[in-house]
Amino acid sequence: LTAASSLALIVANLLPLIGVLSGHITLTQIMILFWSESAIIGFFTLLKMIIVGRWKAVLAAPFFISHYGGFMAGHFVFIYSFFVGGLSGLTSQPALSALTALYKPLWLAAGALVVSHALSFALNFIGRREYRGESVDTLMVAPYRRVFVLHLTVIFGGWMTMAFQSTAPAVALLIALKTITDLMAHRREDRKSTRLNSSHT
Repeated sequence: LTAASSLALIVANLLPLIGVLSGHITLTQIMILFWSESAIIGFFTLLKMIIVGRWKAVLAAPFFISHYGGFMAGHFVFIYSFFVGGLSGLTSQPALSALTALYKPLWLAAGALVVSHALSFALNFIGRREYRGESVDTLMVAPYRRVFVLHLTVIFGGWMTMAFQSTAPAVALLIALKTITDLMAHRREDRKSTRLNSSHT
């Protein structure tokens, strides 16, 4: 928990909660923010694939972008319909205008997420040589495990919001589940890199 990458992860996940408590960020914006984190994860996954696979990554990257992009698109349609347009799927604003307005207060939180993933990439994947034992195939499926919790939270968070008529339970659930899942992923990667590094010494 005291590692730089873990601290950055915790801060990046707590910033949206501070925004909600201060009244600057809504539950809808939280969902959009953490959806956009999928793109950040996808970007660093591509970098990892290039480092590990090199020429193989040239062939694998377009396939990853297409199926991961489709996954993000489907996830976005669900979030937009449920939280932005409502259950009817209707909104008085065009989709792009609505998203632009929603994302304006999120630049600090989004920047913190980028920094968190960049630190993890630099300090852990490169610095601790977590790339050892990885392959292009394993890297391609890794992002789905981290994004899966967001799908669960969208379902349960939406239900809690409607049941309690308050964003607080949904936001608390989202941030708690996501932070725990991210830390567990860090822990698994740390144990794996430690095991692989010890086997090479």
